[in-house]
Amino acid sequence: MTVSVRNKVPARYGWSGDGKSAAEISEDIRQTRYRLDADVRDLRAKLAPSRLAPFAAVAGGIAVLTLLIRKIRGRRR
Repeated sequence: MTVSVRNKVPARYGWSGDGKSAAEISEDIRQTRYRLDADVRDLRAKLAPSRLAPFAAVAGGIAVLTLLIRKIRGRRR
């Protein structure tokens, strides 16, 4: 005989303010804003135009080369 056990405790995901004072909740919000601001600054530094310029140049070069090859092949036919 198989016995199934059901868990009646609901799953808790993310942040919860249960049992926290207003000051603790306010501090949590301040820390979250600081962390998110730092993450956004890091992403902006990684995706700065100066870092993407070489990739854009290579992609443009490949596009021009492709168009030239198509044009040359079109003249032969």
